Amino acid sequence: MRIIHTVAELRDALAGEDRTSFVPTMGNLHEGHLSLVRLAREHGAPVVASIFVNRLQFL
Repeated sequence: MRIIHTVAELRDALAGEDRTSFVPTMGNLHEGHLSLVRLAREHGAPVVASIFVNRLQFL
């Protein structure tokens, strides 16, 4: 697992890859997210999971 903080880092990490699996989250990771990651891994492409929390939605 790599933790990537910038778009530039992500581009570098995925350079040369022609496919990517993406699992978006809103920060509250649960078994449903993990099952999506497991499914994505079966396809052999790199799996990218976003853990993005928009503070404004909780005001």
